[in-house]
Amino acid sequence: MKYGGMIVDCTALAPNNSYDEPDFVKRRYYFDQPFTCASCNGLEVWTAVPPKWWYEVARGVYLPLLSFCRTCRLQEQSRRAEARRIHLEGIATKCH
Repeated sequence: MKYGGMIVDCTALAPNNSYDEPDFVKRRYYFDQPFTCASCNGLEVWTAVPPKWWYEVARGVYLPLLSFCRTCRLQEQSRRAEARRIHLEGIATKCH
């Protein structure tokens, strides 16, 4: 499998208040990184496009590499939303 990369535009990055620069800034490019999902153990690839958008367009703060595949992330988001809904219903019931 061939992996790609994208050059970092350091002028577009948000200020970093850390003692050290993230690895992608040191090497001056983003690259596709394979990872194993922590939930289903499936092999996935974190492409260079999302981090480039996150750091340079959205000017987000540094985030570590993904741990979960898209399917498992969506399942976890659904589980949390349902748990929150049940919790709020319980609070509403207690208040009445």
